[in-house]
Amino acid sequence: MWDTLDKLATIAQIITFVVFIGGIALLVTRATRYKRRIRKALEKGKGLEVALAVSLKPNEKVRGHVEAFLKEKGMEMEIAEINAYGVSLNTLPDLRKKFIAEKRWLTSRGISEVHLFYEGPVATAFFLADVLNNWVPVYIYHFNREGGYECWGLLTESLERMATEEMIKEMSKDA
Repeated sequence: MWDTLDKLATIAQIITFVVFIGGIALLVTRATRYKRRIRKALEKGKGLEVALAVSLKPNEKVRGHVEAFLKEKGMEMEIAEINAYGVSLNTLPDLRKKFIAEKRWLTSRGISEVHLFYEGPVATAFFLADVLNNWVPVYIYHFNREGGYECWGLLTESLERMATEEMIKEMSKDA
């Protein structure tokens, strides 16, 4: 009886070892494939980066501030603009349609990154952020009266995206 249990335990260990090695091989293969895709994407170069200047306050436009900020930071990119002269519950659907149209236009041009400069009510920002969510990386800029604009981060920043960006940085150093 003990001989049979010993043989079964040995067989179970061998099967477990084979599954473990197979899992490691699969992981290494996928990681290699993923790194290859990232390298190819880096070789192609960056797509279009756009600063999206949004002003929802009456008689105010942020384009001038955005141009000055980009020039100061040495960031060269096209500026797309959405202006609405005040926003209310009645005008919100039309404003959302403007956002969707702008997003479609930018997507058709091969956008890879958006730098969002927003001036308007915070509540409206939540409704409009939904349009830009799950798209390309959208960097949010906050206007600080003492120091001008400062980047507060990505609209949707996840651990997976941060890990991917870290891997891209490491691979860029190697290339």
